[in-house]
Amino acid sequence: MIEGIIGSLIVALIIAAVVFTRRWVKRGDPLAVTGEVLIPKAWVMALPSDDALPEHVPQDKRTYVPMYRLLRQRGAADFKATTVKLLVENRTEQALTIANIKVHKQQVGEPFSAVWVRYPPAGAAGAVVLDFLLDEPLPEAWEAAYEDSIEGLTRSGNRPYFDGNFIALSPGESQSLLITGRAESVCCSWWLQIEVVQAGKRRLVKVEPEGGALLTSGDPAGGFGRQLEWSWYEGEGASFVSPPWQT
Repeated sequence: MIEGIIGSLIVALIIAAVVFTRRWVKRGDPLAVTGEVLIPKAWVMALPSDDALPEHVPQDKRTYVPMYRLLRQRGAADFKATTVKLLVENRTEQALTIANIKVHKQQVGEPFSAVWVRYPPAGAAGAVVLDFLLDEPLPEAWEAAYEDSIEGLTRSGNRPYFDGNFIALSPGESQSLLITGRAESVCCSWWLQIEVVQAGKRRLVKVEPEGGALLTSGDPAGGFGRQLEWSWYEGEGASFVSPPWQT
């Protein structure tokens, strides 16, 4: 019983702490960071309760981006992976080096299991791609590549990226980063921290959406209470229905 209460409190804290913001800006000396969560045209989300599923979806919330935002505002988590795009820029007159990028986990609990929601596909980056496994106690960045889409992620290399690499930025130079946080068996809210070295001095730059942390949920051990998809293909009659493999 106590474990159940603690679990409920953790979920409540995560929902309260996370207010989704698609774009955010972290400006400072020496590094300026602009970021956004990448929302694929087909996505899957995990909901913490049946109440998080809207009974009515307004007409202006029925395409993949507005609906994604609607569910995030109601406490839903990205299922298994969240991908963010960062643009880091050296706005000083001296060269600087990004020596490391780390994930800081804000809250960790059991994966959401109430409802699995899919927005099915309707059709069919020069960036450094980094992958973090949020299940690890101290997730580290691994170099990775995408095959066709942000869902097709494959790691490369035999050790963490920053064990033998760094990102150097000359004055005025910028670099795009695609960063994915994956969860297999946890629900995790998280943010990023960039370690910057300039003129022999180290500085830590915290990077998170303006409203709070990112939120990613893995596979629940007992499966989902319900699995649904949004039937955009039914036009005006669109609704949350069972996916094809359950009918």
